[in-house]
Formats: sequence, C-alpha cells, structure tokens
Amino acid sequence: MSNKPSARRVVMTKKVARQWLLKKANPEYRFRVFNPLAKDYPSVLRSFRDGKLKLANGDVAPIPDLGVKEDFESFTVWSSDREALKTLEQWFSKRGLETNWIW
Repeated sequence: MSNKPSARRVVMTKKVARQWLLKKANPEYRFRVFNPLAKDYPSVLRSFRDGKLKLANGDVAPIPDLGVKEDFESFTVWSSDREALKTLEQWFSKRGLETNWIW
C-alpha cells in the first residue's frame, strides 16, 4: 500500500475546501486615517458602531460590522459595506484628516 494520496481524494478535498471558503469568505474594505492629533476618533467610531452616538446628525448610516484598529500615528477602519465606508471616508476628509484606500 502506498502512502501517496489518490488523485480522486485530492480533487474531492479541493472541492470541499473551495465550497467552505466560498461560504465563509466576505469582501472586506478598509482605509487608514493619518493624524497624530486624532486620538479620540477610534473610541468615537466604536461608540458609533455600537449605536451610542450618531455622526453628522445622522447623515452617516450606522455600520454594524465596523472594525477599528489603532496604530502609532494612524488608525485603520474596515467593514464589508463599501458604500458606508465611502461615506465615512468623506466625513473624515471634510474634517481635514488624510485618508488612504485599500480595496
């Protein structure tokens, strides 16, 4: 008996793995906000995500899957809702904060 896997098993494994990935994978969009003086924005965004406050008098719709990660001189924001992130990026740009897009 050989230790080499059969070609049929390999193909079946690849098909199962592909189906699992297609079910579990979601598109994710992100951008970074650069400003060493913007220390309070990550906590504001978390409160916005949790529905505790509104941005721009409700002009920016809540994003329930919004993620925020703080870095030294920036923070990263991500979500699966591309249009909502575009609106959020415009909100930051209006306040003079520099952003970048990674799609």
